[in-house]
Amino acid sequence: MLQWLIRWASHHSAAPERQAERALHDLRMELYQAEQRVLDAQMQADYYRSRIAFCEEVQKKGIEQVSDDRRGHQEVPPPLRPAGLKLTAAQ
Repeated sequence: MLQWLIRWASHHSAAPERQAERALHDLRMELYQAEQRVLDAQMQADYYRSRIAFCEEVQKKGIEQVSDDRRGHQEVPPPLRPAGLKLTAAQ
């Protein structure tokens, strides 16, 4: 019984290799989350930059001119389905 207990304890002991293996997964997850926070912060900064640029442009040119400029730059959305295809009801 004592030998079994010794083998069990040595098998389940916190060897440096096992600690490193457990820590590696946690560290990779922490790195991923930190990278996600950086990407989120960059997107948020871009959002506020564009809002500031828009407000500055409205302040300089007036809302009518900015609205007209933006309306001219809008693209026509693509059709939802190809023009050559027609839907038919199953009979």
